[in-house]
Amino acid sequence: MTEYVGNAIPAPGYAKGGQTVDDELLYSMVGYHQKGVTLKQGQGVLPLGTFLKQDAATKKYIKATVASEVQGVLRQTTDTGTDAGATAQVWSANILYGGMLKLAAVSTANAIADLSTVLGARVDTVAGFFKF
Repeated sequence: MTEYVGNAIPAPGYAKGGQTVDDELLYSMVGYHQKGVTLKQGQGVLPLGTFLKQDAATKKYIKATVASEVQGVLRQTTDTGTDAGATAQVWSANILYGGMLKLAAVSTANAIADLSTVLGARVDTVAGFFKF
């Protein structure tokens, strides 16, 4: 049995040059919900904890910039490349649509000032979690 620091299993990272591994986004393993989605190519690097919404035209997921549009949170850092054309590579990822996440990861990945307005979330700055 492999034992990790803090008993957290590392989330998969992305490779670009040197290999990197993300920290675990989950604050708690209890009650989280995730699903696999397809990301729209050409968005560059989307860091762990990025808020996502579904693009109405392509049905692929893109970065959300408005709290009311958020449909989930990206589970691992993903490089979607810079080519947005039809021949660009398709990127799959897991998004969380419910659970308790580390506040530091969510707040640094997004420009939304009031995180409590996202998906009816509860934000605890003392314990450092974002629950939705």
